[in-house]
Amino acid sequence: MKIAVIGDLHYPTVKDEYALSKRERQLFYESFMAHFFSIPADLYVSIGDLTNFGTQDELEEIYAIIDQHHKPFVHVLGNHDVYAMSRDEVLDITHQERYHSLLTEGAVLAFLDTAKEQDYEDWGGTLDLPQQKWLADVVEKSGDLPLIVFGHHPVYGTTKNSSLEKRSISPDIPMWDLLNKKRNAGLYVNGHNHFNSIAARDQWTFLQIAAVLDEQAVRVIEISEAMISIDYVPFADPELRQRARTIGTAIDHFNLNPHPLGTQADVKYAIPLTARARAEEMKIIM
Repeated sequence: MKIAVIGDLHYPTVKDEYALSKRERQLFYESFMAHFFSIPADLYVSIGDLTNFGTQDELEEIYAIIDQHHKPFVHVLGNHDVYAMSRDEVLDITHQERYHSLLTEGAVLAFLDTAKEQDYEDWGGTLDLPQQKWLADVVEKSGDLPLIVFGHHPVYGTTKNSSLEKRSISPDIPMWDLLNKKRNAGLYVNGHNHFNSIAARDQWTFLQIAAVLDEQAVRVIEISEAMISIDYVPFADPELRQRARTIGTAIDHFNLNPHPLGTQADVKYAIPLTARARAEEMKIIM
């Protein structure tokens, strides 16, 4: 199975005061999403902050681009996606689930909602009690199958800058207590901090993906019998790059990252797998 994943996209409303036209915005996002969906994969995932402020026009317009490609797509909520409207209003437009899991032939996939709704002062992450209990159940029942968890915010103290204030799921949330019950390998995939980063802790690997306006690239996660491989697919398109710089400089609620985004060790990785139970022998509560 192959899963293509993008970092924070930040599709913005074009305001009168921006040095940016709607045409420039559309050319960039239509081109980038066409590149993204051209990568052969079984599933396509946005790791959150798909939009810049979660307004109705932003959500409807980026989904109009996404829907043109007719590909299986999952969007986990980021803090920017629920700034302007309530979570329920956003989900009503996107037709996504708030959090859920999928059982595939080779792995269990879990998609979290770590966003705080309409909280403009605290952009850090959280996980409410019902979701914590649900995640604990998914972890337990995944058994020996590899488990891949997608959430916008990183787990505290894992990937780059995840120990800083508002840069992770709150350290008061017992995420490691939930995750360390996992047998065999687990992979946690996040965005939020706008840096590429890979970290390992016991049986878990943590993959953080930079923002799209900083780096026009995709991660491809491939699950085989022997391993989970993480590949890095950059789009070497100078025109795409220039348009990303124009948008990132013009819009509010976003700043282009002036620092190096990471090294080769932060974008490619291989996780070996031990023998595991067949998927059809598992009983997972979705």
